[in-house]
Amino acid sequence: MDDDIDPPSVLVISDRHVGSEVVTTLDRSTNVCLVTDHDGVAGQTPDDTRVVVGDGRERAVLRDAGAQTTDVALISMQTDHGAFLVTQLLRTQFDVETVVVVLNDPQHRPAFESVASEVVCSSQVLATELERAVATTLQTPETA
Repeated sequence: MDDDIDPPSVLVISDRHVGSEVVTTLDRSTNVCLVTDHDGVAGQTPDDTRVVVGDGRERAVLRDAGAQTTDVALISMQTDHGAFLVTQLLRTQFDVETVVVVLNDPQHRPAFESVASEVVCSSQVLATELERAVATTLQTPETA
């Protein structure tokens, strides 16, 4: 293995707790940075995680977080409008090739598919997980 190869970098832009959850679960060999303007989200990250506190919709904040050299950006915002602005900024100002966006409203998918690399709909993921939880609960073994 070549020691000169930098670890992959992931930029997580989020004003939601899912942002801190993602950076907590990412492989420790990944160079990760969380951008958030939410104190609660910033405070939920591991001590060794780089956090840039600021509005991810601002170019200067993204630059401070290293957007110009990131390999992957993950965006999860409270509003799809905010996520769309961040996505466009990352694509046009920083040439980030891989942008994964978490949508709140599945009806917004067509707009995002033209600018994001990957679109994940939070309501679909949540519905699948909730259905799994209900199915697991209903499959309790009979006691005779």
